[in-house]
Amino acid sequence: MRLRNSSILYVLVPSLVVVGLMSYLRFFISRDYLVTYEGSCDPAIASCYVGCEDDECSEEYFYTIVERRADILYAQCGPSVDGCEQSDACLPDEAGCVIAYCDAATELDMCDTQAE
Repeated sequence: MRLRNSSILYVLVPSLVVVGLMSYLRFFISRDYLVTYEGSCDPAIASCYVGCEDDECSEEYFYTIVERRADILYAQCGPSVDGCEQSDACLPDEAGCVIAYCDAATELDMCDTQAE
C-alpha cells in the first residue's frame, strides 16, 4: 500500500513506458541496428571462409561475413536477404558496411586453403 502512495511509482511507470516506446521506434520502425550475415564469395578471387552443409562436411560452401545497417539492407532487399544480390556488396557511400574475408594468419582452420 505504501508503494501506491509513493511518488516513485508515478516516476517509474511512465519512465518504463517511455523507454519501451523509444526502443520500439528505434528497432522496429527506424531499424537502427547492425545486421551480420554470410555473403557469397568466390574462392578463386578472394580468401573465403569455408562452411559445411551437413555434419559430415561432404559438401562445402564459401562465404564472407557482411555487416551492414538494417535500414539500408531492408531498403535494398526487403525483409529477406536470401537471394538478394545487392546484399553482397556495400554501396559506394554507405557508412558502417564491412565485408570481412578470412585471414589465413589468424583463422587458418576456417579459411579456404586452395586459393593460396
